[in-house]
Order: sequence, then C-alpha cells, then structure tokens
Amino acid sequence: GPDFGYVHKEPLFEAMASLDSFGNVEVSPPVSVAGKEYPLGRILIGSSFPASAGRRMTRLVRDFLYAQRVQAPVELYSDWLAVGNVNEFVNFVPTSDKKRFRMLLASPAACYRLFREKQKEGQGEATMFKGKGTVLDTKRMTINKVLSNDVLAQQNQYVQRCIDWNRDILKKELGLLEEDIIDLPTLFKLDKQGKAIPYFPNTV
Repeated sequence: GPDFGYVHKEPLFEAMASLDSFGNVEVSPPVSVAGKEYPLGRILIGSSFPASAGRRMTRLVRDFLYAQRVQAPVELYSDWLAVGNVNEFVNFVPTSDKKRFRMLLASPAACYRLFREKQKEGQGEATMFKGKGTVLDTKRMTINKVLSNDVLAQQNQYVQRCIDWNRDILKKELGLLEEDIIDLPTLFKLDKQGKAIPYFPNTV
C-alpha cells in the first residue's frame, strides 16, 4: 500500500540467535522521562546486559534499532530466559485514566502470594496445571505440592531477582511509578542450562 514500507537486512558474519526474534523487540506506549517526550514510546530489547558474556542481539539489528533515535532503545536483561525474549516477562495494557497504560511484569512472588492465600482458604488440594503433562511432576499437582517444592521455590526466587533488576531499569527509563506496574502471577522453571522457561501458557 501507499503507506507501507520495510527494511530487509542480513548479517554477513554474525549468526542469528533467538534474541533477534520479533518477541525481543517491543515498544512502550508514549512516555515522558525527565522532561523528555517520547511520543512514539521507547524500543525495548533484551540482551545479556549487565553480564559481560552471553547472548546479545545481532549487532546489525541493534545498530539499526539505535539509529531510530526518536524511540531511543532501552536494553533489558533477558539472557536468563531460555528463549531470551523481553515479551516473556513485560507487556503493556491500555487504561482510560491519565497515564493511559499499565505495565505488566511477570511475577513469581505474586504467584506464591496467591497460592499461599488460597492455601489458607483451604484450597491447598486444588488441582493445578491440569493438562500440562509432566513439566513439574508426574503425579497430580496441587497448590500444596507447589508450595512444598523447595527446588521450584529457589528457581523462582532467582527469576524474581532477574525481573526485579529489569523493573528498576524500566521504572527509570520509562518514568514509571510502582502504581503504574501490575504484577502478573507467573511461575518459571529452569532447564538443564539454568535458563528460565515460563511455566504458564503464553502470558504474552
């Protein structure tokens, strides 16, 4: 159509990786940060930052995104994820108030709070994750079993620290307050390489 265009680039010497996927390129709603306006929002990309080693987006793609100065990119730490895409832990939803949006952040801590609350209400034996197969357990999984699984708890504490690091970056770079953030109850599990896999179906 008359208002449509695209750019096609391919790296000559770098191998493509999962961090080059479209799920690792998000954009925030319009924001104002420290007196600077971003009417088209800011680009969010995941990388191994702050670690010195790990997966990063191909330089060709990163350079192209950074050239879009009007949407000044924000690099987040996503290499802790198996796939490594930012849309696995952050998203935005519209609201009708002055802010116009809320940021959703995956939150294992919120999930554990919810499960403890349900346990206190006498729902500890409620069947969880029906149809998910053998991801956590070969037997029927309940709230009580999730809460008593020390390995799963330790893995999700690690994930929560990774997300909290990103939370601080996002608050600073998007000019957000805690009231602008909604914690979305989510669980993760670590694979054999120590990378996190979102356990709940596609929170994107």
